[in-house]
Amino acid sequence: MKKVLSIILAALMLLTVGIPVFADDSTYTATFKSASASLPYTDQFGPAYYFVKTENGVPLFEEDPNGLYYLANDGRYHTREELIEDTIPVDATTYSPVRFATDTPITLESNTNLSFIVQTNEVYNVATASVFINGVLATQNEAGEYVVYVDRDFNIEVKEGNSLLRNHFNVVLTSGEGYSVRTLQGENYRVAYYGDSFRFRVRIASGYSDADMKVTLVRGENDLAQFLGDDADLLARISGDSETLSSDGVDSEGCRTYTIKNITSNCKIIVSGVREKKKADILTYLKRILKMILDVFHIDTSFLGLDDVVSLAYYTVNINENVPAGTDLDYIMITGTTDPFKMNQFNVMSGESVTIDFVTYDESVKDRLKVTWDPGNTGGVYSNVWTAKLNRATGKVYYTTTFMIDNIRSTTNVNITLN
Repeated sequence: MKKVLSIILAALMLLTVGIPVFADDSTYTATFKSASASLPYTDQFGPAYYFVKTENGVPLFEEDPNGLYYLANDGRYHTREELIEDTIPVDATTYSPVRFATDTPITLESNTNLSFIVQTNEVYNVATASVFINGVLATQNEAGEYVVYVDRDFNIEVKEGNSLLRNHFNVVLTSGEGYSVRTLQGENYRVAYYGDSFRFRVRIASGYSDADMKVTLVRGENDLAQFLGDDADLLARISGDSETLSSDGVDSEGCRTYTIKNITSNCKIIVSGVREKKKADILTYLKRILKMILDVFHIDTSFLGLDDVVSLAYYTVNINENVPAGTDLDYIMITGTTDPFKMNQFNVMSGESVTIDFVTYDESVKDRLKVTWDPGNTGGVYSNVWTAKLNRATGKVYYTTTFMIDNIRSTTNVNITLN
């Protein structure tokens, strides 16, 4: 009996081994669902999100004359903003990521892998996108991509609503001497979502004046300050990333209110021109009156110790700029009260100084710039030093220098020219 069973088992094994194995050569389809057209800003920036083909965690790119990416020397793709523009050849080839067409089934070979990532436009935060495959929440691998083993048909979509959020940005409100900047809710730091408006107010402390107050909005990455220090605000102003805000009015507590509209980046509020109300004591007034009387009779007042008495007069400073259009040179005027502005004409109190800070990215400007003022320096001989600094946000080097016109006692003409 045992012999019979052994023979039967051996025969079955031979039959099994002899049966040929056929590979599964069937195909399946995958359909990527498009974003809802009702999502905000889709008309301006296109789809809120899209699906990009990857391979081993790396997005695939294809040549595109209208693309936004460049292939750098390190073999990686970068946007123009990530590279120093001078290093990009004029005829550089541009690339764009390979997108999967939405709402159009694509054919996939069975027993293969489908790999992709999700990208969003500038409005939305891609980290908040929840991807569902056949209705089941999908997870990313260590490379940040979604990998699907193809053994069925797939519908792939991003759940919108609360799972796809707009980017949010920091609004920094900085208080200083004589004033405080706060939101309408009394906070000092806020977050605003893409495209939203943000309201705040400025309170002036007792004993200070807001007659010359200027409220400046600086848009951009606030972390620039950690690289440039005090120069960050100056660079932001002169590079065109700032704007002067007009007040909406005064609230019930006497604070001026302001609104930042259409926030699309980090924002910082800078207040300048708030000055302490200085009251001259009776002795100062008596000294000024005595000095005025003695000056009329041309009597030397030095022996009375009155020469250090500051006149109540104001003098005009005229800025005459003769710089060719398109020259990479900008400057900012700073008075003795450290209130920055840029005008062709302004007044300063007798005895004040005026500082002119220049900034340029063009190294040749350093040897060509000439600044003279009359009275005081008509020859243009001035021992100024240029300092090279790195703007880490762009990777470019810029140069700064400073001229100071001290102790202004009459109408002064400042001439800015390039040799």
